[in-house]
Amino acid sequence: MKWKKRKNRENGSTEENFVALIQAAADDPKMKKQILAIAALDRFQRQSLLNTWISDLSLQGAPAQLITAIANLKDDRVAEKVIEVLSA
Repeated sequence: MKWKKRKNRENGSTEENFVALIQAAADDPKMKKQILAIAALDRFQRQSLLNTWISDLSLQGAPAQLITAIANLKDDRVAEKVIEVLSA
């Protein structure tokens, strides 16, 4: 998975992060499967799992944009949209 660091705004906007997450899922079938599985969970389970995943990513030194994009899945609307887009 390729994540580019931004020069001015490393975290990017919500829209940029959403697009980056969709593109990463499209490029990596394993990532797509994981994102779809997480997005399909109920709110409590999804947020619990995301908190763990985000902590792991931070410890591994993952790019901030990736972490922010994944954190956006905590929002029910974002999770629903991800399922809609990736299942199409």
